[in-house]
Amino acid sequence: MRFVIDARYAGPKVSGMGNYVRALTSRLPALLPESRFDYWISPGAATLTEAPNVTHRRVRPAAAGLATLLWPKRLGRLQADDVFHGPANILGFGVPGPSIVTVHDVMWLEHLAWCQPHPWLRPISHTYYSTGIRRALRLAARILTVSQASADAIARVEPSAASKTVVTRNACEAEFRAPESRDAARQAATRAIGSSAPFFLVVGQNQPSKAHDVALRGFAAAGLPEHRLVLVQRLDAGRGLDRLAHELGVTDRVSFVSGVPFPTLLALMQSATALLQPSLAEGFGMPVLEAISCGCPVIASSIPPLVEVLGDAALFAEPASVRDLAAEIQRAAKEPALLEELRERGLTRARAFSWDRTAEITRDVYREVAARG
Repeated sequence: MRFVIDARYAGPKVSGMGNYVRALTSRLPALLPESRFDYWISPGAATLTEAPNVTHRRVRPAAAGLATLLWPKRLGRLQADDVFHGPANILGFGVPGPSIVTVHDVMWLEHLAWCQPHPWLRPISHTYYSTGIRRALRLAARILTVSQASADAIARVEPSAASKTVVTRNACEAEFRAPESRDAARQAATRAIGSSAPFFLVVGQNQPSKAHDVALRGFAAAGLPEHRLVLVQRLDAGRGLDRLAHELGVTDRVSFVSGVPFPTLLALMQSATALLQPSLAEGFGMPVLEAISCGCPVIASSIPPLVEVLGDAALFAEPASVRDLAAEIQRAAKEPALLEELRERGLTRARAFSWDRTAEITRDVYREVAARG
């Protein structure tokens, strides 16, 4: 049996989907040694494993492009007896054999404006993602998703998909860990942001669903002049928010950062007062798990996926409520004993998430789908 995985998201840019793809592609060949794997990777991307039962195929079109939706069969010469795994929400036309699709969330179906900030692009984005996601939900042999909250959302938009949806939770690699020395981590963070002031941290893509504007407004409303806010944004760092920071009078205490190397990101997480994750919607929320794995307290919006991941290991604010978020920021800044308690709870909570377990559940789904043909 040959399993074909579209692994083009595992490129040089850091992303939650990329981490997911790398975690699976590095583990599955050893879990299915009797099977063959074909990984589609982008031109110039590093190979994902040296396992002898893996072939890497370089595929030129972009992962989130029309070719992926309209003619995936041509991209990697799919055969009728292949099992195809699309790990990034959509299923294209003409896949000849059984398919598995990981649907991380259905935000493109429920909250288009939160996913696409440019109104003129929304009709195009809606057509692409609604077509690809709905095809996946209706036609894939199995749907994998990353949280029970996401599984519930899938069932809400496509009830027929509920019986074939399997939850395989995200995790993070062992590199996300508590520091051996908080002082050393703090010194590294100071060098990165050019200040030794205590700081709150935001990590993620600069798009409406992440509500970084709420993080900025909540930070300003908290009234903590001795603290800074550091936003590590994967795309369009500072877009639209630098002006808001000026309007709120906190420009001199806010830093927008992009493209930071992993050691710097790790140091920031290990030494922040808390990570802020005021998302309006998520499928899982990778930064919060990475943060608690580093011993970083978290203040998150009380949406179901984040509550599911964090349990009792975080402070929660009502989604979109600047007032609630500001109050929790003040608590974190003024109650060091609370922060220590959250650190310990977070480290314990993080141990419940394992890429090895995710890969094992995925292996079982692969075997089931292959057996059914």
